[in-house]
Amino acid sequence: MLSQDFNGSNNGSGGADKEPSEPAVKGISTHLPLRKGDSGQFVREIQQGLIKAGFSLPRFGADGKFGAETESAVMRFQKRYGLLVDGLVGTNTINKLQEVNMQNQSTTTISFPLPEGVYRHGSEGVEVKMIQRALKHLNFDPTYIDGKYGNLTEDAVRRFQSMYAALANDGVYGPNTRKYMQMELQDK
Repeated sequence: MLSQDFNGSNNGSGGADKEPSEPAVKGISTHLPLRKGDSGQFVREIQQGLIKAGFSLPRFGADGKFGAETESAVMRFQKRYGLLVDGLVGTNTINKLQEVNMQNQSTTTISFPLPEGVYRHGSEGVEVKMIQRALKHLNFDPTYIDGKYGNLTEDAVRRFQSMYAALANDGVYGPNTRKYMQMELQDK
């Protein structure tokens, strides 16, 4: 999660024109706002916060590089929460991201049990509904929670799988996809 020690200062060094040799908080950039082209651990933490808040980064995930995908997620986040939509990560965006993730952490006590086994296009039943509900909760909305593993559910599973290099991007729900979905559900 985002460091709560961030204060954007130069650690009280007094030299207004002099850059500190290290950031005030190790691993945190002291130069705000963060923007497209920036990289590092703090960018990775912002990306992880965006993913946790429901703004997926399906192409690159939390890679520590502030590219077009991250900028788009930041802008969607800013729009949803009534912030200035500029794609820059400044103090207001960081504070709102922390607030949203703290709220999500305390309100996500809903259980999303996932079935064992393999489910694919054409599967039907309560187990498929369980998968669909979990996908929707993880912001990979399959559109319908109808217990029918059709094109939309398969697409939602593929989009989820594309976030992890360890998963085959085949649209089939199996033990590995289940394991990663459970991990994400526990983090939400």
